[in-house]
Order: sequence, then C-alpha cells, then structure tokens
Amino acid sequence: MSLHGSSDPALKTQPLWIENMVVAMPTRFHLLDQAKITIADLQDYPIYRWQAEDCPLLDEKLASLMPLDQQNVQRVTSFEMVALWVAAGYGVGVSARSRIEHSHEWGIAMRPLADGPYEIVTYLQRPHAQTDSVFERFERRALEVAKTDTAQRVPR
Repeated sequence: MSLHGSSDPALKTQPLWIENMVVAMPTRFHLLDQAKITIADLQDYPIYRWQAEDCPLLDEKLASLMPLDQQNVQRVTSFEMVALWVAAGYGVGVSARSRIEHSHEWGIAMRPLADGPYEIVTYLQRPHAQTDSVFERFERRALEVAKTDTAQRVPR
C-alpha cells in the first residue's frame, strides 16, 4: 500500500480509498462557530501537518498564502504530535478526517475545508506479473474493506 500512485508499468496500482483533509482545532477555538474553514482563515495561526499525509494541492495552497519569512506550517513526525500541539492550543492541524474523528476525546474539534477538495489517496500496488493467490486474496479483501469503510462514512 502507498500514498503515492506509481507510474511504473511493472506495478498494478489501484486506489483503495480517498480521505478528505480537514482542520483540527482546540475545542475552545473561535473559528469553531464557522461550519467550514478556508485556507485563508488559517494563515494567522501555526499549522501542524504530519509529513506522511501528502496532499500536494493543499501544500501548494498553504505555501501560496504564507509569507516566506514566516514558518507557519510546521511538519511533525506523527499524527499524535499534530494532536498534541492542537489540543494544547498552540495552533491548528490539517489531517485526514478519520484521524481527527478518532481524536475528539483528546480535546480536538474538526471542521471541513471549504475551498477543497483536498484529498489523500491510499493505493494498493502489486507486480503485474504476480498471480499468486495470496496477493489476489489480499487485493480482494482490501477492496471489500475499502468499499465497506467508504459506505460507512457517506455523509447523511
């Protein structure tokens, strides 16, 4: 599995699921009264990003809004570090929706980004030539899990 698609013709690459990036903020943050947040709303705050969640469109937009002399976007080594900084009130975070949904008990609230979609895609990759039944069973099961997971997160 990978967060990057492959252009290698020897690999079969298939998207498994797509996650929206959302804003994580402390539960007592003044922007919580807004239903959706724009990137421009965030430019006055430190923004924490987990380096593993690569979203080129989002990173490009953040870079275009931030002055070059300011280090507003902070790359951290784990989602837990994003959550720690946000819960402590040092700034906001941008991460995958599913991660932030599971961190509400840590004192973190979530708002969607209005000017997206900003998404990360998880891909399943395997060699084209590989016909091993183990790979085929894994691929079939991964696609079933992804389909079930996506069906459960459909907005109502």
